[in-house]
Amino acid sequence: MKKALFLAGSMLLASSSLSAATLDDQQQQQVKDLVRETLIKNPEILIEAMTEYRKREAMAQQHAESKTLEDRNALLFNDPDSPFIGNPDAKLTITLFSDYNCGYCKRQDPVLQQLVKENPDVKVVIKELPILGPESLEAANYAMAVFQQDKKKYIAVNNRLISKPGRHSSSSIKAALKAEGVDVDNLKIDDKVQKKIQENIQLAQELGIRGTPALVFSDQVLKGYTQMPALKEMIAKRLK
Repeated sequence: MKKALFLAGSMLLASSSLSAATLDDQQQQQVKDLVRETLIKNPEILIEAMTEYRKREAMAQQHAESKTLEDRNALLFNDPDSPFIGNPDAKLTITLFSDYNCGYCKRQDPVLQQLVKENPDVKVVIKELPILGPESLEAANYAMAVFQQDKKKYIAVNNRLISKPGRHSSSSIKAALKAEGVDVDNLKIDDKVQKKIQENIQLAQELGIRGTPALVFSDQVLKGYTQMPALKEMIAKRLK
């Protein structure tokens, strides 16, 4: 509301060719009264002002998103230090930001698994984005430690962690790793692991991603769960 009032007031001032710097206190109060009276009599001005503000805000966000996709292309889609599923030589790469405690991520994962299984032209890069509490961070740290120290076990660990119904506890995370033959006691969560997690968080912030899952194409960011038909349609368009 305050933004709308400011915008409306600015428009009225501009239309009357007045500048606050050239008005004395009495004149400024008269302008404020005029703005107030005008808004009361014409409340649709507020709606128009907010609509325009949101439009400009969306355009600015879209511009920032496009610039990040361009500037961070290699890190998003060709990062050797990020795990992936699918054909390493696929024509199209999608990047997934995911959290092991996210219910919608647990629904998104089997969709993506099926997608890369059916389509060798697609691979999915996985970016751990632990935003749902300390257990999310613990799971992401362990998963990335597995990837850095024993890449062959990562996908199995990732699948087991993401497939657990409900939220993880510290004990359930360790149990999942042990079930896949990981020696949890000797797994090192070093600076490289933590740096990679922070890098993922920074990337997500730059892309305006505030929740999981998020799927990133080279020209678009999809925020939230995406169903298979929509994904197939977007992939088909890009592969053409």
